[in-house]
Amino acid sequence: MHPVIAGRLLFPLHEALKRKPTFRWLGRLEAMQWWPAEQLEAYRLERLRALLGFAGERVPYYRDLFRRHDIVPARATFEDLARIPPLTRQAVRERFADLQASPPAGPVQTLATGGSTGVPVTVLVDMARLGFGEAARLRAHRWFGLEPGEREIVLWGSPIEVTRQDAVRALRDRLLNSRLLSAFDLGEAALARYADALDRFRPAKIYGYASAIYLLARYLEARGRRPARPPRGIFTTAEPLFDFQRATIERVFASPVGQEYGARDAGLIANECPAGGLHIPAEGVHVEILGDRGDGVGEITVTLFDSWSFPIIRYRTGDLGRLDTGACRCGRTLPRLGGVEGRHTDFLVTPDGRCLHALSAIYVLREAPRVAEFAVRQDALHHVVVSVVPAPGFSAADAAAIRTRLGGVLGPRVEVEVVQVAEIARAASGKFRYVVSAVAEEVLTRMLEPEGAAR
Repeated sequence: MHPVIAGRLLFPLHEALKRKPTFRWLGRLEAMQWWPAEQLEAYRLERLRALLGFAGERVPYYRDLFRRHDIVPARATFEDLARIPPLTRQAVRERFADLQASPPAGPVQTLATGGSTGVPVTVLVDMARLGFGEAARLRAHRWFGLEPGEREIVLWGSPIEVTRQDAVRALRDRLLNSRLLSAFDLGEAALARYADALDRFRPAKIYGYASAIYLLARYLEARGRRPARPPRGIFTTAEPLFDFQRATIERVFASPVGQEYGARDAGLIANECPAGGLHIPAEGVHVEILGDRGDGVGEITVTLFDSWSFPIIRYRTGDLGRLDTGACRCGRTLPRLGGVEGRHTDFLVTPDGRCLHALSAIYVLREAPRVAEFAVRQDALHHVVVSVVPAPGFSAADAAAIRTRLGGVLGPRVEVEVVQVAEIARAASGKFRYVVSAVAEEVLTRMLEPEGAAR
């Protein structure tokens, strides 16, 4: 489909039929990103009061919460917002019915997380929230000169077996100039097909899991291949994007990379601009950092102004990050995240009270010779399992070297076990995490709990 027809006719029609205000928002967001900070903040305050007023009237959970904490929505400030106890995953699971607006603000969809940060959680999203998020994403792609409707390849978790519903979606995607490649299958044969698809389709952009795009880039480089036409932008999402992944992707595809940060339950939270700023779409999203550990890093907590049917107010994401108070070189006045360090479960914790970033283990394994792939799982405070897919020549000496080097990072009280596997399984969602800790969630939650926080 011609990009102009797809972007100016079919895509807007598709969104309008689903009752999503995507393109109404997109035009407004293009102007708002340049507003003076004072004007943007006044607008945001209006939106906050509208959300709190709606929640106080039609959502039992918040009606009770606002009464107990003396919150008056019509006069509320962002300082008042900070007095509302944060919304946790546990509260969402236990008070699910009470968190729903009655009646809902239009049609809703159910979204469930994959549980990679702990126990899975389910939220309801309406078309207002989905439309704003899609508009913010399209605006960020425009930062790289990419208009709606341009050819894209999406590398995403999707069933390998195609049902009738999947076939309908595939037809819709073709009309909108999108091609879906399954991140559930990233074996050699699949990667070869994906490499051929790149050459046939010649996408203007690629969007998908950071690890999946990185793996495809590594495959192309190993085979001495390059895309027939380099995409003009690559956008990674759903997982942390590490510097070594970015470097490989940019080198192989000869394309700039823009990171997207968000979550199914928490929505789209930030997009990277070509100047490197990780901008928050503040017209509809408010970000706080809770439990600052002393260096500005704490738990990213979000309020979504468009979450009407299931209000997301001060929702603790389980991710660690910080805000950046400086101005971005791109000139946009949108606030920025200074960085996202990862989820609680991306960290390793030790018996002596240390908290180690995933990169502390990744760097050890990346430098290990004769290791094709790896994954690290901490199943107990004193025990870490390293799964490795061995390359030719891998021996007991290599395993011992890994135990020694990683043991030096973790300390003598942590046992490091190295096991050889044929392949590293991806999560049911298709995502991949190099490091997962089953015990870090509890330790970090306790460490970052704000003083005097309501339980």
